[in-house]
Amino acid sequence: MEEKTQQTTTVPASSFTEDGRAEAEEIICREIALSISVNGTETATVLCSPEDLEDLVFGLLYSEGAIEKSADVTSINLDAARALAQVEIKKQFKPKSWTKPLIATGGGKGNSPGEINIKPVTSKLMVSTNQIIALMQSFLKASPVYCATRGIHSAAVASPDAIIVRRDDIGRHNALDKVFGSCLRSGIRPDEKLVIISGRVSSEMLLKVAARGSPLLLTKAVPTDMGISLAKEMGITLVRCSRDYAVTAYCNDWRIAG
Repeated sequence: MEEKTQQTTTVPASSFTEDGRAEAEEIICREIALSISVNGTETATVLCSPEDLEDLVFGLLYSEGAIEKSADVTSINLDAARALAQVEIKKQFKPKSWTKPLIATGGGKGNSPGEINIKPVTSKLMVSTNQIIALMQSFLKASPVYCATRGIHSAAVASPDAIIVRRDDIGRHNALDKVFGSCLRSGIRPDEKLVIISGRVSSEMLLKVAARGSPLLLTKAVPTDMGISLAKEMGITLVRCSRDYAVTAYCNDWRIAG
């Protein structure tokens, strides 16, 4: 069982106001460099938050095609204190282009648009604007780390009526991998669910969602043009619900009622 680790810490700081300088303390997010080896091969070092690391490892291997189901992982040994993860999987592991010394916080090397082979999403899932707003309200309030620091990304898988799985990380790619890793381990299928993320929808983020067959991606941030283009091509409804809860659909808006 994974050891729970504190995701935040406090640091001394100086506050400058009209009244002058004052000593202060700030709550900030912690960051670790998790080294992952697969079948004895050192695979990657991921800059991430120090919690839900098992979900992160499963999700990363799942996203990159090293595993297809939870049972493909025969053992996983996590040493949180040393930030090490040793994983054994059933099939022969062949390092690919995504394996490199460092996978950055905001997004590691994943599949590029030219490398994809993903079927378009055909789900008939429908949601209302009221459901979208309610989900975003719940999503933004659900993370105590975000509320305390404003320095964390969140991702979730949800039904039209409720959030099912939510995970946090300093990296938006990591947060999404953690959610999909949790779904994989719990037997939750994302292909009839919404995905919600706090960060920008770039092409790599969109492709992660498309690979899982999720029909609707909801974000509070502005997507990139390639993210929108790929969502349209993949049959995914891409929606932004901003902080004032204005709902904007960029493509495939037929899934939104009302």
